[in-house]
Amino acid sequence: MTVGRLRRPIGENGYVKPAYLIHGSDSAKIDQARTRLRQRAENESGVGGLEVFEPADGRGSPDAEGLAASIGALSLMPGRRYLLADPIEKWGKNQAAAVAEALLAASEETTVVLIARGKVPAGIADAVKKIGGETLNYEAPEGARLPVYLIEGAAAREFELTPEAARFMIARMGESLPRLGAELDRLALWAGPGGMVDVEDLEEMVADTSETSSFALGDAVISGERGDMIAVAEKLLAQGATAGSTVYTTTTSIRRAHKALVKLEDGADPSRLERELGVPPFVARRLINSLSGTTVEAMRNAAIAMADLEVWTRGGAEYPDELALDLALLAATE
Repeated sequence: MTVGRLRRPIGENGYVKPAYLIHGSDSAKIDQARTRLRQRAENESGVGGLEVFEPADGRGSPDAEGLAASIGALSLMPGRRYLLADPIEKWGKNQAAAVAEALLAASEETTVVLIARGKVPAGIADAVKKIGGETLNYEAPEGARLPVYLIEGAAAREFELTPEAARFMIARMGESLPRLGAELDRLALWAGPGGMVDVEDLEEMVADTSETSSFALGDAVISGERGDMIAVAEKLLAQGATAGSTVYTTTTSIRRAHKALVKLEDGADPSRLERELGVPPFVARRLINSLSGTTVEAMRNAAIAMADLEVWTRGGAEYPDELALDLALLAATE
């Protein structure tokens, strides 16, 4: 079957192709493609317009033989049929061959979407290409590409996210694309079409997740205020975090403060130091400003207390989580 060049990607207006192979590590974009597919199928054929093949227990692979049989089955419903299989990366040779063979013999009124969230099984890409289908590769950005990805994501949601704000989000929330995507959705509602979000705006708006609270715990340790530390720790535990899960982010903040203090005592220029701390300038400025009431020795003691906490949470002591965290925080401010 020959497919005209005017056929467009799935979910857009116009013709769709007989098959799509979607693969890569960007789960957010893949899930968006699935949503567009479902919307199109339901708009054209009603609620049952999309037939989905997924692992029965959420693990493993969808039923390849069942999909192949469905591709070849005659439909009694008018209009285009849409079939989706997700994820297919664990299909074996025989499973992939059965689906590839079914694709080659599929009706012109059938569109099959195959999603591989890892390696594409052998033969699938060739079969999709032979029938005039399309392969879409959605790879998750890493490192220096991630801020640009967030800025583009904000633009797609019709608001502007500044580069410094993008780096702040990553520093505070990690590199989980679904998590960052959810935060972009929330920021889009706040900013509105044509609005702008800068780093100062994010201080109050970034979601207070367990990881964000861990950074807040590090900030409280640096300040040396025991009341603030205990309050943040209690909130963290109430959210379902464990003492062990606070170690990395809290220790990271303390070590960064120790590094900054050492350099400042050696006569480093604060404005230059901001660029050496590996965090967005706004975060670096706030950290440097918070160090006036502490010392290198205090940060060293706090780092030792966090190291003890890590040992305790790895079986070095039989303390309950809450007690282990409280003991570490008290030792951090002795």
